[in-house]
Amino acid sequence: MYHVNDIVEPSIMGDEPTMYAFFDQLRNETPVIRCEHPDFEPFWVITRHEDIKYISQHNSEFINNPRTVMMELEYEQGLLDQFGTRNGLETLIHMDDPKHRKLRGVTREWFKPGPVARLTPMIEETARLFVDRMEAMGGECDFVKDVALLFPLRVIMSILGVVPEEETMMLKMTQELFGASDPEQSRGDGQDEGMSVLLDFFAYFKQVVEDRRSNPTEDLATVIANAKVDGEYMEELDLISYFIITATAGHDTTSATIGGGMQALMQNPEQLEKLRNTPELGNSAAREMIRWVSPVRHMMRTATEDCSFQGQPIKQGESLLLWYPSANRDERAIERPYEFDIERDNRHQLAFGYGGHMCLGQHLALLETEVFYRELLSRLDWIEPAGSPEYVQATFVGGLKSLPVRYAFK
Repeated sequence: MYHVNDIVEPSIMGDEPTMYAFFDQLRNETPVIRCEHPDFEPFWVITRHEDIKYISQHNSEFINNPRTVMMELEYEQGLLDQFGTRNGLETLIHMDDPKHRKLRGVTREWFKPGPVARLTPMIEETARLFVDRMEAMGGECDFVKDVALLFPLRVIMSILGVVPEEETMMLKMTQELFGASDPEQSRGDGQDEGMSVLLDFFAYFKQVVEDRRSNPTEDLATVIANAKVDGEYMEELDLISYFIITATAGHDTTSATIGGGMQALMQNPEQLEKLRNTPELGNSAAREMIRWVSPVRHMMRTATEDCSFQGQPIKQGESLLLWYPSANRDERAIERPYEFDIERDNRHQLAFGYGGHMCLGQHLALLETEVFYRELLSRLDWIEPAGSPEYVQATFVGGLKSLPVRYAFK
């Protein structure tokens, strides 16, 4: 049995079998329960699909600010002191309308299915490069560290116009940001170390903005740097935050999906063979992988009026924490939720969120995953685990950090 306060523990939320057992308990026994941990401002834990979907649909009743993700009180106060906001960043995931709608419009055209589809040749070339690299490694590698982390990183950095020589730095800072509670990925234990990661991102992307305004190109960085909202350039905090969320979420969640997808395929070899023999299932398989992994673990919303869920009254101003992995394993909404099925109808999964804040980059993430597995499985003879998997110890964005495999190419 778990206690609701365990929800804040990265060691629990970063171990998928334990995490899902915890969510099963919460959904079935206390689907709406208040967490009052001494290190956090209180919040309600929401675990059922129907509640999470409803809250996500009603953006005026449940707003993103002032708390968008779960953070310790001390860290929230540090962000408020440094940036003037308890979130620190002011990315699209932190904003409410009408500002959110206006800034989302800056890159909306870039991430629509049509423009994303035009990136297919570049993504296919990048997939070949990393499958070539995997083949050259001699039949054994860490699939996450050597392949899954690096392929989506190269794609989003190419779109942003970041040179390959700086990708290692961007990967390290992303891991320090999202894996701040993981002993192997954090920059340090203290609040100052976490703050320094954000400041390093700000310093880097300020230089990118200056360069693209002086030397515009055709890349996405130029679009963001030169965008005007209501006739003016974006404020600096909004602008740099826009770059940070695009660069980090643009590869980290896709990496987790590709890594977790490989683990699921090895655990379900009949699904691997089905995907190999029926490549037209690639998009459906990618959607099942994102449901299966649900790399964005949670978002927080604040009620703007009194409401209730599952008979539990919630007051205006109280925060609700929405757990997407739980929603995507909720048997009330997802048939056979613990079965990995690449032909599943995934219209009800919530890994990309729902409503006005649905993931802007979803089409790119699905295309990358589909293209990568089409390239890999067309050349791979067999693959199997070669060691124990390890998960990132994190409560916000999670997934595998290590997946040793052995394999042979045809």
